[in-house]
Amino acid sequence: MAVVHPLPESLPPSAAVSRKPVELPTLPYRWFPSFRLLTASLLCLCFASVHMMNSNLGIAVVCMVNSSEFRDENATDYGGEPKLNWSPEEIGYIFSAFNLGLLFMLLTGWVADRFNAKYMIMAAVSVACFANILIPWMSPQSVYYAIVGRFLVGLADALLQPAVNSLITRWFPASERSFALGLATSGRQVGALLIVPAAGALCSQTVLFGGWPSIFYISAIAGALFIIIYTLIGADKPSKQSCISEAELKFITAANWVEDCGQKRIERQIPWRKIFTSGPVWSAVIAIVCHEFPLMTMIMFLPSYLHDVHEYSAAQNGILSALPTLSLWLAKLGSSYANTWLQTNTNWHKSKICKVLNLVGSLGLGIFLYATTLLDKRYAWLAVLFLCLSMASAGLHTPGCIVALVSVAPAYSGVVTGFAFFFVAVSGMFNPILTKWITQEGTSEQWNLVFYISTVIALLPCVTFTIFGSAKVQPWATMHKNSASSAKNIESKSKLDDVD
Repeated sequence: MAVVHPLPESLPPSAAVSRKPVELPTLPYRWFPSFRLLTASLLCLCFASVHMMNSNLGIAVVCMVNSSEFRDENATDYGGEPKLNWSPEEIGYIFSAFNLGLLFMLLTGWVADRFNAKYMIMAAVSVACFANILIPWMSPQSVYYAIVGRFLVGLADALLQPAVNSLITRWFPASERSFALGLATSGRQVGALLIVPAAGALCSQTVLFGGWPSIFYISAIAGALFIIIYTLIGADKPSKQSCISEAELKFITAANWVEDCGQKRIERQIPWRKIFTSGPVWSAVIAIVCHEFPLMTMIMFLPSYLHDVHEYSAAQNGILSALPTLSLWLAKLGSSYANTWLQTNTNWHKSKICKVLNLVGSLGLGIFLYATTLLDKRYAWLAVLFLCLSMASAGLHTPGCIVALVSVAPAYSGVVTGFAFFFVAVSGMFNPILTKWITQEGTSEQWNLVFYISTVIALLPCVTFTIFGSAKVQPWATMHKNSASSAKNIESKSKLDDVD
């Protein structure tokens, strides 16, 4: 039978029967240098390229749409590619199309646990590249091409997130997943940090691709470069990485064996009923939705907010919009490392660590979003500071509810991720439509209402996840119904769960 990690010859025969971790040699293997670090870094680069192709529209719309909503009275018209006549409602539909593509994550999560995650990742980036060529090329002909393009970018993200989470459970022991997940997903912030200020500068020139279209073409080029790199050195799992050392392969295999990730995943029967009725899964889903809703508002509409309320120019907007993203990136890396450190150096159990970090993140996100509404354009610098602090707080959700989501069912991480982000996509479909409907005139009062809604949503996990959340592997996630040795292993695994 094919396995995800072939059992090294040095492991005792009894390990294949009981799969008790105490019988396996789990000597630590260095993090630097290692192929685990290389894999996390490649995933970071992947997220960076895809998020460049996702977040670029948020700043590009300021200079590509011929609307009084985005007109900068101090800007000079240098010609170049003509601006587009999109209404606020049409812009809302364009942003919502991204989340319509995300709805397919319920299906792609199932695919990620059964097929090659590397090919899924490459397909995701390829689709996003095509979409970012389509938008500037065909949008002047019809707004519907922009809607289709954004739908494809959402579909690319739907392919990417479950594949990455599934791949992380194969490559990293449980104690390293928090930092690995934080490092990988920090690529989203790296991508935004690269494209947001660059987009502000590209908006002000016409030499390269006529101005605003260059934002999308450069993003697509970045994605194509990643595909070339990942094709050469990426791998779906350690056993397929030809250059990995035997010692590191044995370390990963031994550390992950007890989680039952070894069976060829196409042979698994997914416990849908257990997933749909799991309290820890639902608490993580609710926390993630409540975290992503205000985060989506900031990612998509921060440039518009800074333009409308604080009257920043396009060039200033690009730089200032990157500062909250930088704060999110630094906080995500720091708090993800803190999660790993706390597991190693304290007697706190994993669930407690995730709950504490998530609680601090939710409180900070809600409080600083509300504080921003108390300021007008006279205190624009302080508003930017509060937005930075709110985004930094959001970074604590990665080692909080997101790590908990991956931890409750490592063998079905793709399915569980797809299930969670399906609801993120549903909420995300209404987010841009609601925001554009509220802020039709772009007044400070209208933007404050958007922030009030985000504040209330951000604070909900302080109750739900703190009470019902868990990062413990669930009993139903450690059993195969299709495995020939399942009957022999159920009793020993149940005892092991009781000990944990």
